[in-house]
Amino acid sequence: MLSSLKAKIPSWCGVSIVMAGMTSIAAEKPGDSGQQEVIQLSDGTKLTFLGVTHGRHHTAPHYENLQSGNWIYTPGDATVAWIEAEHDPKQWPSYELLVSDKENTGCVPTEKRSSSHVKDGVDIQGFVLNAFPRWDKKMILRARLYHEPIAPGQFVVSNAEPGLLASWTPESLPATKSDGDFQVTLSNLMAGVPIPYRRGTQPPGKDAANQCVRIAFGFQQNGQTATNWNPKLVKTSDAAGNVVRSVISDYPEGGVYDYPRRGQTPDFHWDGHFYRPGLWPDASPWKLLMEFTRTSGFNDDETLTLTNLPVRVGTQKIVDEEWTMEPSANFNFTLGKVNGVQLKVLAPLQFPDRLQNGKKSSASSSSLIPIRPCRECASRSSTRQMTRAKLSGAPFRRHGRIIFLSICPTSETPKR
Repeated sequence: MLSSLKAKIPSWCGVSIVMAGMTSIAAEKPGDSGQQEVIQLSDGTKLTFLGVTHGRHHTAPHYENLQSGNWIYTPGDATVAWIEAEHDPKQWPSYELLVSDKENTGCVPTEKRSSSHVKDGVDIQGFVLNAFPRWDKKMILRARLYHEPIAPGQFVVSNAEPGLLASWTPESLPATKSDGDFQVTLSNLMAGVPIPYRRGTQPPGKDAANQCVRIAFGFQQNGQTATNWNPKLVKTSDAAGNVVRSVISDYPEGGVYDYPRRGQTPDFHWDGHFYRPGLWPDASPWKLLMEFTRTSGFNDDETLTLTNLPVRVGTQKIVDEEWTMEPSANFNFTLGKVNGVQLKVLAPLQFPDRLQNGKKSSASSSSLIPIRPCRECASRSSTRQMTRAKLSGAPFRRHGRIIFLSICPTSETPKR
């Protein structure tokens, strides 16, 4: 299904916000606090904190003259943390920084923005900090490999000039906003909720890095309750200037994914939605910008039907090339048009499924529109030909974009 690419922004979304920032940040000396200078990840990678930079042009401290430096340029003033990673030359470390306040009331994971090669086994990574406790004198940086526990140790970073918070007046819940004939009612927003986990695995700990935001809302269209809309994305911001973007997912009943055993029919029960990360719930009200997509009820002019598409046999390498639209790859597209938007559709591809140890194959289809790439699964088949593939959507017309101005999240844990 093709989601819309152009969002309507209602007139009530305009708001003037005073953005808080920092003019100077410096690393706290390890001798002052007794904190570790090095964090060692579970794969043996050693991380050394080099410092932070502020502004628009960012180079790693102590490596300003590195000829192979892949430095960071930001359109506006930003804060970047720099880490030196010493690792096995045959392995590339894949980790995230965890940014929190000293009391750990909130935590935001951050991915690296750039990497610079120093020598075999040594690289410099830069992390743009779009969210951190700007109002505090210090912040905490920790690290973990993806899908692994948090590594022991932390870096304490001093904020030379903590910023002031703008004054936001929160709306009360439930709150209803509209985009044309589409209405969304936000009824609950709760921070500090443990992330869902799979039955039979270890429940998440109480660390803020393992928490999420639960959210509940209802939909109406033309004054009638609507069930053919799904939440997709949310941008959360606060009065300090912090911003995080997240994917909204279904929240399992009881916070536990109860996957069926082999041969059993899945019977999932959902209890609202959740996303992660959020921001610091005690510091400021939040502003939420949420995007929703329609899943059914499309008109004829919003539907493209393709027939007799050949199913290609390929490899994971071809899948990866199609996913990234590798420039050197040779793609053959079928052309189509939906609601005035020209589409390029890749034929379905059958390839070994890594989740099934290569024993089964999946057929998938991709579509590329001129505005941005969009990947959709049209069907799953083991046949040599896909007789009918239907791509439905409403480009430029049916993509709801809703902004809730200044909402105070409740917290599942007591405020500190």
